[in-house]
Amino acid sequence: MGGHGYSGSWGNMGGPKHRGIVTYQLSPYEMKTNAHLISKGTHNFFRRTSSNLGYILPGVFLFWAVTHFGKKRHEWLNSKAGHAAQYEGEH
Repeated sequence: MGGHGYSGSWGNMGGPKHRGIVTYQLSPYEMKTNAHLISKGTHNFFRRTSSNLGYILPGVFLFWAVTHFGKKRHEWLNSKAGHAAQYEGEH
């Protein structure tokens, strides 16, 4: 395997030179990552959220319904009436 010694650091491996590859880079000082965050960001948030409500609401409703049912059932099972109904035929 290999064993030819040190071939160089990343980006300088000593291989053939590449031709015809052009790379571009934007300075982090020229990027405006938070430009128009307040003025356009809130509008985009509500626009994107409202367009996905049909996908989000059924899951939220299902989660609420299962949780609500589970809590009510748990309260009933731990009440006097729940215990009486649960152990009704054992005496």
